[in-house]
Amino acid sequence: MRALATALVPLALAACNGDYPNPFEGQIRTGKPTADAGLVFTGNGWSETAGSGREAFSLSAGGASLTRLTFCNETALACDTAEVVLAPDRRRAILRVLDTDTNGDGVLRADDGYALVFADLDRQAQANLVEASQKVTGMDWSPVQDLVVYSAQGIGGEDLFRTDPIRPTADNQQDTRNLSCPTGQNGVTPPCDNRIRERRPRIDPSGQFLVYERIGADGKGQIWAFQNVASIFPITTGGPGSEPLTGTPYVVGSDADPDFSPDNASIVFRRLTATGNGGRGTWDILAVDSDGTNLRTVARGGAWRSAPDWAIDGSIAFAEIPVSTGIPALVRVNADGSNRQVLFSLPAGFSLDFPRWLRPVS
Repeated sequence: MRALATALVPLALAACNGDYPNPFEGQIRTGKPTADAGLVFTGNGWSETAGSGREAFSLSAGGASLTRLTFCNETALACDTAEVVLAPDRRRAILRVLDTDTNGDGVLRADDGYALVFADLDRQAQANLVEASQKVTGMDWSPVQDLVVYSAQGIGGEDLFRTDPIRPTADNQQDTRNLSCPTGQNGVTPPCDNRIRERRPRIDPSGQFLVYERIGADGKGQIWAFQNVASIFPITTGGPGSEPLTGTPYVVGSDADPDFSPDNASIVFRRLTATGNGGRGTWDILAVDSDGTNLRTVARGGAWRSAPDWAIDGSIAFAEIPVSTGIPALVRVNADGSNRQVLFSLPAGFSLDFPRWLRPVS
């Protein structure tokens, strides 16, 4: 546990309510979650047109107090806020944002790359921590310190990084390091296997470990754990299948998007079970003990399901689009899959994604 610390440390809608401001109006760049906010997520319900770019929102744990947090689509240029993570103090956030035509073709597409953006919610100000050219694919903010981990293009492949969640200045140089392929003695970086994709990192509640998805040369995603470069080990081996999901790095049977339970004893993740479904595929939600044993199912069946997130009260949230209805919803279940609740939904054709539970502010 100390080893990772050493590596890291210096290292419309049913939920709308007339008692709250309309979350689909506004001219500011960022907003703040309400005092009763229980989770954040992204979606494009702000628009009357399905397929518009996503924005970040907050919601109470019971599905009320819908509040819009970002307004990047209020500008002349369209954008997509794919993911939002709030700092433990809820006054700052990191965002994964597509708003730059990096390849100059005049169209914003996912392959232009997502930037990692820092947002000061009090001051309604933003600044890029990692530019879009590095194509950020995942991120997390430590629950115990000012530390951000993310995945992006590294040395020949997709790597894990750590950085300070501050904008560098002349007096305060931002400390960014490659965790997957770190610089060694005399500033020399050893050869790294560029066939390996390491992505979607999450930090455990104690701030000492990471879990992430690791995609090998065969395209089969697995869940791995990271303490330092000398202590990296697999937790899952993936499921059956090999058919590629077009437009993604995954094949059927891939495990992706892990997150720790509040007591560090288990990990929840999603597994690709089939392709099709409008290009989204179908995904089950699974959990496994941290030593790789006791694999069990949390949610299964014909639906696309997003990255799951485990709350401190033991419940798990994920977004879901059933094949049968096409209606996107934010779903909350107990860790054993029981007591299913739909917190929020949008009409078919719209999108919801990346729910994250918020921790109480101490």
